[in-house]
Amino acid sequence: MKNWEEQIELPNKASDIDYAYILISDDKPVICTQEEMLKVIENNEDVKFVTTPQNDRFIVLGSDFETLQPLLKKKKDSIKSNLYVGLVISVLWIGLMLLFSLTSDNGFWSDTTGKLNLLVFGVIPVLNSIYELISIRRINESNYIKESSEIKFNFWINQKKIISIFIVTGVLVLITLLQFITGLKDSVELAGLVKPKTLEGQYWRLLTCTLLHGSVMHILFNGIAIFIIGRMVIRITGFSYFSVVFLFSGLLGSIFSLYFMPKETSVGASGGIMGLIGFILILGLKFKDNIPRNIIKSMVNTIILVTIIGISASEMIDNAAHGGGLIGGILIGLLLIRKRENMIPYRPTLLINILGIASTLILIAGIGMIVKQL
Repeated sequence: MKNWEEQIELPNKASDIDYAYILISDDKPVICTQEEMLKVIENNEDVKFVTTPQNDRFIVLGSDFETLQPLLKKKKDSIKSNLYVGLVISVLWIGLMLLFSLTSDNGFWSDTTGKLNLLVFGVIPVLNSIYELISIRRINESNYIKESSEIKFNFWINQKKIISIFIVTGVLVLITLLQFITGLKDSVELAGLVKPKTLEGQYWRLLTCTLLHGSVMHILFNGIAIFIIGRMVIRITGFSYFSVVFLFSGLLGSIFSLYFMPKETSVGASGGIMGLIGFILILGLKFKDNIPRNIIKSMVNTIILVTIIGISASEMIDNAAHGGGLIGGILIGLLLIRKRENMIPYRPTLLINILGIASTLILIAGIGMIVKQL
């Protein structure tokens, strides 16, 4: 099996071409000048491959410093727009929370939902935008390789359509729709992690709760997260590892929640998702010479953001499940990933494939149990 970078099929370049680009929607090379190519990169999201006089074939857009610069400019403009939107949302939301605190007996910071919305849609996007702008300004011709490596790695991730992650995400959405048909509160009571009932012997709730969600926003955020992170895990290691990590991390998160938050009822795939994040983190560390380091940084940043949100809205968020899930993913990465060779994709062993089949069957059984209970 070839390493991930060798799996990217780069088009050949005719000897008489200096500057040219290839669009996603059209595989035919478009010959142009340097100025025309840079303008197209800045104004078009459809560019897939480019070439310059320094290249003997087409390359992934952003692989060299010349074509990376217009990408960074476009990214910087997008980040600035996000920064302005985040600032406006923060100011408006703070104003609403101040008004609410003046017209009620509650304090400014006592509204947990308002506090969570302010963080998720205002403060965190602002801080993240500032961080990204600082990071972009530090990129120059001597250190751009980290950024270009991440671009190529993400290109490889997205090069192959992962049907299984569409199915997984779709199933979670369908389960949530079933919850709304049954009644959201009733569904949580019937199949969620209701701690007293679980301790009385209904241990199947440790599994079923990981496939349920408590609101539209809950499934929206978790659906997006599992699609993006799950696709990366499947592309790097295969579906078997995804199933094992998601199941084990979800169950460990449920166990942590059961014992560290014994009063609150819990639902959500967040424990499994945090496990996938922890698993990618360990993969990145074990294969740091092959997986771009920006991927590691991205996982660390995600963990920090989830921790900040969890601490700020601990009344609404099951931090125990998040922590347990993260530990689960890290453990799987430490125990079941052996650096036999510095090769990505990582080939699962027969044991992992067997465990993957078993994990998938258990998850399907969990779905069946939910349908039966609802």
